[in-house]
Parts: sequence; structure tokens; C-alpha cells
Amino acid sequence: MSLQTLLCVTVLLYKLTGCLSIMGGRDAQRGVWPWMVHLELRDTRNSSIAYCGGSMVSVQWVLSSSSCFSGRSGPALPERSFACVGELSLLEPSGRKVKLKRVVLHPDYRDDGDIVYNDIALVQLQEAVSFSDTVQPVLLPSPRDQFSPHAECWLTGWGHLEEFTPLGGKKTLQEVQVSLIDEATCRQKYPDKPDSMMCAGDLRGGKDSCTGDAGAPLVCVLAGEVERRFVQVGIVSFGDGCGRVGIPAFYTHVFHHTQFIRDTIQEAECNNLPPSEACFL
Repeated sequence: MSLQTLLCVTVLLYKLTGCLSIMGGRDAQRGVWPWMVHLELRDTRNSSIAYCGGSMVSVQWVLSSSSCFSGRSGPALPERSFACVGELSLLEPSGRKVKLKRVVLHPDYRDDGDIVYNDIALVQLQEAVSFSDTVQPVLLPSPRDQFSPHAECWLTGWGHLEEFTPLGGKKTLQEVQVSLIDEATCRQKYPDKPDSMMCAGDLRGGKDSCTGDAGAPLVCVLAGEVERRFVQVGIVSFGDGCGRVGIPAFYTHVFHHTQFIRDTIQEAECNNLPPSEACFL
């Protein structure tokens, strides 16, 4: 399927696959995670049918997961759905709510039930947003970036606090520090894991993503730099329950999809140029 065909895809409802808010975390402070986005997906009746996370990667594009938009329960329409940027507490909104324009699923996204492949999507907003202290793009990984299991990594989201416990109170963004799980341990749990997916969490249990966190970013601190900078290494995909001992959650490995991200955004921008202007893909 061509990318142009995907740009016109009919968006389907997110299918909950196991454990997808944040478990074992705490309230975040305003402006600490300025790339964080809350996605509110709506159907033809304009009723909310799913919530997901995402991250700003440019003034008009949000990175999320394909599993948020492909499911069995019915269609969610981009023109009726919203992205909340610069938000902290969902019940005390202070950010900006922007309509979605289109959603591009990865052409090789597949959910086989036991494993998910290429669980990544790009969401274009109806209009560009202005960057500020509370709205900033996240850094994407480069080939020179290396992250060990000892890297400082954080997960953020508005999902469940436990498997059957939704986020309460003001519904303030949650943050929790988790670890990257080495390849061998990850494959013990997911033997068919493709290289484009990865594991993270806390094998002791209690710290994890949970229901409602699909599409949320996993970011890690770049080592060896004077300035403290976060890079998005993963996207919440699915898990077996929430925070269970010895069971890490499954994440999309962002580095393996940087070409998809660049190509999708560049092609969309080229399509918006007048015929008199050249565009090079």
C-alpha cells in the first residue's frame, strides 16, 4: 500500500491490547514534559471512544501508535477527534485543543494477537501550534545515540493507575521512571519479537504503562552531555497486564522508524506546495 493511500485511510477505533495510565508514578509538574499530547478519539456520533498518548515531533505532527487507530469496535474520525497539547490536568484544562487532519499508519503495521509489529503512526493536526514553555517537540534518536539498561528513562501518560483503576482527581499527567530491558530478557517473554520492537519497565513489578497509555512516549536522558536532554526511544504498544512481576511492557523502537517519520512528514509537506515550487523527497 502506498503512503498516499495511507494518508486517506479511514481511522478505526483503538483496540485495547492488554496493558496500555501510568502505574507506580506521581503527578508531573507543568512544563517538564512539553512534548506530551493527549489524543481524544471520537466517532460519527461525536462521542469519545478512545484515549491515547502521543508526542509532538514538529509544529503540526504528533507521534503515536497504530494500535490507537486500528481496532474492532468501530471507526474514529480524524475530523471529529482532538489532540490536547500543553496540557497537565485534564479536568483543569490549560493547554490547547486542536482537531486532527489525518492519520498515517505504518504500512507494515500488523497485530497477530500475541505480538504487534511496527506499531507506530503519525497524526497531522489541522493547524500548526506555537511552541512555548509547555509545548515543545521531542528529540528523536540518531545512529550515534546509545542507551544501556542503566539509562535514566521516563514514561508519562494519563492512563490507569492499576489494571482496573482509572486515573482520578484532576487527572494530572503521571510520570514514572522505568528501565530499558535487555534484548535477551525481552525475547524470553516475547520470543517472536521483531527488531523494531523493544521492552521496558520494572521486572520487580509496580512501575509500568497501563490502560490508556498506548502511543505515549518513553524518553531517556542522553549520556555524556553537559546539557540534560531527553530522546524518545520508545512508544507504548501493549503489555500483559500492568506492572506484573517479571513481565515488561512492549514498545515500538523509535530508532527503527525514523525514516518512516521523515518520509511521511516530508511527503505531506510536498503535497501542500503549489505546483510552481519544487519539492525533493
